[in-house]
Amino acid sequence: MMSRIWAVVLGCAMLILAVGCGGGGSSTAALPTPTPTPAGGTPTVTSSTAAVPLNGTQQFSATNFSSTVTWTISPSVGTINSTSGLYTAPATFPASNAVTVTATAGTQTASKSITVVYPNDNAASQTTPIPLGTSGGNSTDVGTTVCCIGTLGSLWTRADLPRPVILSNNHVLDKSSFGTPGTDVIDQPGQNACFGASTKPVAVLTQGAALAPAGTTQGRTGASPSNTDSAIATINTGAVDLTGTILDLGAAGPSSIAAAPPSATLATPALNQAVAKSGRTTGLTCSTVTSISTSVQVAYETSCGSNVTAFNATYTGQVVINGGSFSAGGDSGSLIVTQATARPVALLYGGSTTDTVANPIQDVVTALSNGANTLTPVGGVDHAVSCQPTASANSKQVGAQSATVPLSATERQRVTLVQQHNGAALLRDSAIRSVEAGPSADNPGEGALLIHLTRATSTPIPATIDGVRTRVVYDNDSAVPSIGEAQIAQATAIKEAHVKEFLGQGGIQGFGVTVSADNPAETAVSVYVIQGMDHPPIPATIDGVRTRIFTGSQFKAY
Repeated sequence: MMSRIWAVVLGCAMLILAVGCGGGGSSTAALPTPTPTPAGGTPTVTSSTAAVPLNGTQQFSATNFSSTVTWTISPSVGTINSTSGLYTAPATFPASNAVTVTATAGTQTASKSITVVYPNDNAASQTTPIPLGTSGGNSTDVGTTVCCIGTLGSLWTRADLPRPVILSNNHVLDKSSFGTPGTDVIDQPGQNACFGASTKPVAVLTQGAALAPAGTTQGRTGASPSNTDSAIATINTGAVDLTGTILDLGAAGPSSIAAAPPSATLATPALNQAVAKSGRTTGLTCSTVTSISTSVQVAYETSCGSNVTAFNATYTGQVVINGGSFSAGGDSGSLIVTQATARPVALLYGGSTTDTVANPIQDVVTALSNGANTLTPVGGVDHAVSCQPTASANSKQVGAQSATVPLSATERQRVTLVQQHNGAALLRDSAIRSVEAGPSADNPGEGALLIHLTRATSTPIPATIDGVRTRVVYDNDSAVPSIGEAQIAQATAIKEAHVKEFLGQGGIQGFGVTVSADNPAETAVSVYVIQGMDHPPIPATIDGVRTRIFTGSQFKAY
């Protein structure tokens, strides 16, 4: 039996005594002029990244050219050495940050697109009093080869505590409930073993909400007792900005994005809600809420980067954020806010290659309040978040999965037969412009009848016809009916009635409520499956409500 379970924060997996984490996207030294590779393949331009921070440099290389290349850029954003291919980004943020880098040799040419972004300041050592949304963790959370680092997310108060507290995850501050409240020091930007003299103590662990399911068996699965992955640490005097500022949450300037506090008003998660976060690894990112009321299973490792599961915690009522680029390892503990108002809406704690999972903020408040002493955010007035792009710091990155999966010949034939049998009848409704065979957006790889509408139909279009999904395409976005609370309530009730049939079965790791991608006027039951694992068949509808399948890697705590 293992003697102890370590927290899982994949933020900055680096060798002890190796060079510590710095801000992401730092400049690279100029390299010698690359020698073209003899012709024999397609001319290609490559680089180590597609995002270059302000004032940063990036070396480009050309292969499969028959003679020495000349380098150019378009538009003229920054500069490039015409012979070496070393690109230098501008010092101030440009009106257009998309740049095409081109190598030319005679009639041969190849290009690569890059973007200019703001530097990542979240991963760096901060000057006290520090802003939040920055790198940090429990000073004792050091494995044999790595340090365990997450995000010191936001500042809160509680009437029974002498000073404000930093809110982050249990697995960031409390070592998955193996920390010692009142004793463990919280460091910024992280443990001394990785950061040496730049490390500074900023808080002391105060409380971690119960995290791990009951039992001691390695790999066990069960409900998280508090239904949150949350913890607080009381700040040291003078160590943290008392206004609650979070890096990059303010207005974008010529060379940086200002820090700003979140709103003091809490928000409720909603489908398609536009959200933002500022975290240690990916900096400022923006996306939308994909699923609400979601039951998920999240894996926690025995130690940082071990890839050995200590336990799987099951959470209910969770928020799922769209996109693999919204967060990465080390962003755990980030406060998720609404884009339009910066109102706290959720606490980020994990994700997969395609999605981010978060606790609804009200659940966190409930878990960490003490009777009448309610956890309250330190914030100000509502304000918008800029959502300007920032560079990512070093970490184990997640990648977005392509939503386009080609249909097999058998599947296309199945859908085409249904289209031929039903197309004429559907076209009797004058609102339907065409009926075609194509891919489903709710279940990539499965076919659907693509029904193009010019306006609302006289009768509702069924979710399936002869066993084939329907995909409704509105020619005019303004014609899409809005989804009401009654629809969401119906989908939630159906999800709750069937969650035990699906969650944890085979490769199914999440079951929630979302908006159908096949018909944006309807809700759907969201089903999160683990890529490469077998799972039970998922029907196109459950009790008359569509299903929408999301495929990605296993949900893990970051």
